[in-house]
Amino acid sequence: MTNKPSIAQCDRIMTAPGSILEMEEKVINGRRVRTWKHLPSTFRQFLLHTLHTHADRQFVSSPLPLPRTIRYSSETSSSSSLAEDPRENVTFGQVLERSLRLATWMRKRGLGVGSRIMIGGRNCTGFIVSFIATHLIGGVAIFLNAWLPREQIIWSIRMTDPSLVLLDEERAQILGPYQYVQESNLPEMFCWSESLFLPTLISVFNTPTDVQAILRGDELEGLDPESDAVIFFSSGTSGFPKAVLSTQRMALSNLWSGMVAPARAALRAGLSIPPLPNSSDPQRTLLLAIPLFHVTGCLSWLMRAFFAGSRMVLMRKWNTEEAIRLIVQENIRVIGGVPAVVASVIQSPALPKDTAFDTVFYGGAPPSSHMPKELKSKWPKAGLVQGYGLTETNAYVCSVAGGDYLDRPDSTGPPVPICDLKIVDPETRKPLQTGQVGLLYVNGPQVMKCYLGDEDATRKAIDPEGWLDTGDIGYLDKEGFLYIKDRLKDIIIRGGENITSSEVENAIYSIPYIAEVAAIALPHDRLGEVVGAVVSLRSTSSAGRQKRRKRDIEENIISDLRYKNLLPRYSLPEMVLVYDGSLPKNVNGKILKKDLKSLITQEWEKRKRGKRDTLNHRDKSAEHIVKAKL
Repeated sequence: MTNKPSIAQCDRIMTAPGSILEMEEKVINGRRVRTWKHLPSTFRQFLLHTLHTHADRQFVSSPLPLPRTIRYSSETSSSSSLAEDPRENVTFGQVLERSLRLATWMRKRGLGVGSRIMIGGRNCTGFIVSFIATHLIGGVAIFLNAWLPREQIIWSIRMTDPSLVLLDEERAQILGPYQYVQESNLPEMFCWSESLFLPTLISVFNTPTDVQAILRGDELEGLDPESDAVIFFSSGTSGFPKAVLSTQRMALSNLWSGMVAPARAALRAGLSIPPLPNSSDPQRTLLLAIPLFHVTGCLSWLMRAFFAGSRMVLMRKWNTEEAIRLIVQENIRVIGGVPAVVASVIQSPALPKDTAFDTVFYGGAPPSSHMPKELKSKWPKAGLVQGYGLTETNAYVCSVAGGDYLDRPDSTGPPVPICDLKIVDPETRKPLQTGQVGLLYVNGPQVMKCYLGDEDATRKAIDPEGWLDTGDIGYLDKEGFLYIKDRLKDIIIRGGENITSSEVENAIYSIPYIAEVAAIALPHDRLGEVVGAVVSLRSTSSAGRQKRRKRDIEENIISDLRYKNLLPRYSLPEMVLVYDGSLPKNVNGKILKKDLKSLITQEWEKRKRGKRDTLNHRDKSAEHIVKAKL
């Protein structure tokens, strides 16, 4: 299409008066912002509507709690999940019924608008029911990172001060002993499944009760779009996470923002905007590969499933072999998550060749620029969507789909219409011109309210005008497409040259036998830093099958980069380290560069010492020869 509309033209069409994506200006907390005019006012309003609309549809296929006799062996084993994983299948209506009973129980305990309720556990039906029930009474859902160690779990509870904690059986075992120690100052805790360590809620779910007060909306005075709604914990890879507090409007904005990329892609291709989901549409089944306690898992995947009436297949934890089994068994048509999850699926030799997907969408970490073309070559009819956002922005800031993503595989797309971006100099914080690389700032109604209990951190993150410092380095092109190059802290500075890890990683990804890569700064006496890289190999590649010395493979990678002119000379890695197996990741699937930095730095120093010892030995040998001749 030669005369396709510009992004600005698409946005004007999408947001025109009367359209679902119509915008309006509002003054919120003294700041003028653009908001989605037809956005649901509260989670309660949205959830009740969608749960009633899709009541008879299948909603969740969820793992059941493992029997205690096999739970621990399963947890400690590196093998895949059980071949016959016990599961339950429930409808939207059954989930609503359980949620109403739990909400009624909460109300009888004196909880209501503004009450903080912590939810902690693996992805399962109990998690979703606890989330819904919290919002049915106008409460604030706190999403505990279930994989935190005991010390940080307790810290997260005390720091957010919930009135009630709802847990799965594993977190109940961790926290149960604290329930009976008065000095612990922890709130009441309950388990949503069978537990030997905490009181269980099973009788609450199974006992009929009068839920009319909840359905009518009694005692909801003060609940509105600016009421507190959710607290997510930032996904740091070290130290204690921050508690990100957002309002109903802030968190719900992502629901409407998620419609932008497909709408733009259609308009740019000369097509009509896709219609809103309808209860008569064929139901799609998606695989949830992200924890529900993560902002993407909850606000993007779960909320989208409510909106479209989709069926969700949950996993205890990510395992590629188990994912492939479920994809085939459950006829899953939508996959995604972080790029590493998608890569592990498309690279798996166990995936049947006739598998096809309707949609693949991902975000949360920079993908390889080669990924969209690889996905399109494998599944030509699949819709591809990539998004960029943060916990602090309640997911979407930018998104891209369709032809624009294939044409600009390095970009995360333009900002959604309610959001503004600017690139500033990291030192002076003055705005930079189009095309210049700098620090990304974001402004819009979806930016968090604050870091709970940390005013200093909030002031550092959000300036008086509402601009959020993302900590990401990137640039904007003339059409407003955003290109994320790196985290500010991950920039490699070699003798004054700034090198983004993404440019190095994309070059290495072009080598066919590479599965994963992380570019990392290595210390250098003269240059300050040089480029290092840790890679894993595809299991199906010749490099992976051959019993070759790792050092040979490492040297070949550097040679390929050099002779194919894939990188400037100063960006070439001084060292590549082949890692056995998949690179380590946090619970959200992001590669743990901190762990890899320690590993490769130790090997870097070891190899430098080895070189010095070899040179010293050569010098001494030469000196000995000279003396002998004399």
